[in-house]
Amino acid sequence: MVHASWRPGNGFLGRPSDMVTTLKDLVGHQGLLIMPSLTYQNESSREFLARGVPMDVRRSPSQMGLLSEVFRRGKGVRRSLSPTHPLLAWGHRAEEFLVGHDEALVPFGPQSPFGRLLEWNGKILTIDAPFSTVTFTHFLEDRIAQTLPVPLYEPEPMEGTVIDYEGVARKVPVKVLSATANRLRRDDLLEAELLKEGVLKRRRVGNTRLGLLDCRAMTEVVDHLVASGRHFFDSPQ
Repeated sequence: MVHASWRPGNGFLGRPSDMVTTLKDLVGHQGLLIMPSLTYQNESSREFLARGVPMDVRRSPSQMGLLSEVFRRGKGVRRSLSPTHPLLAWGHRAEEFLVGHDEALVPFGPQSPFGRLLEWNGKILTIDAPFSTVTFTHFLEDRIAQTLPVPLYEPEPMEGTVIDYEGVARKVPVKVLSATANRLRRDDLLEAELLKEGVLKRRRVGNTRLGLLDCRAMTEVVDHLVASGRHFFDSPQ
């Protein structure tokens, strides 16, 4: 899974489409390339759903960076039917990876494609993107939700509209993260723990900063944190 921010001075000599092609070549048809394609930014899922804007699986642009939008438009790329956290996938078992996202009440829970990232031994690559963009952390939050000092979700699910590949509009219920959890989350604490444990690996190629994470190792670190009585959320006090 790739999280990328396309910057003019990144040192890559080609176009965004060339980088997508490079990633596909590296993964190969027997591998699976994934990117997020949320259709909103700088607002919470709750705020997005409250606006009532449909997620059109074929037409809604990805707001997760230029590279993800170029990837979305590419041949053979499929998109999941989540109103809030749609993912793009290309390659081996892409359809199997994405299937049922609209049926997962928690869009990044164990029954979602995010759960398959763990099951399928997924890796996460960041390209000039900060750690805070890594959406797999929401899967980890859901995994430890019962141990958090605040409710992770708002009390009631909300509904989002998804327009599927046949052009049919569907109402999809979805849980949304609570305003309190969003306010108290400390991505920097989790990032520091992953660096300390050697799970987050960083490199530079020219002006481009890369980060590599292993989903299973991330999960083990978070499980250990909780077992030792720690979290990556501030206390509500």
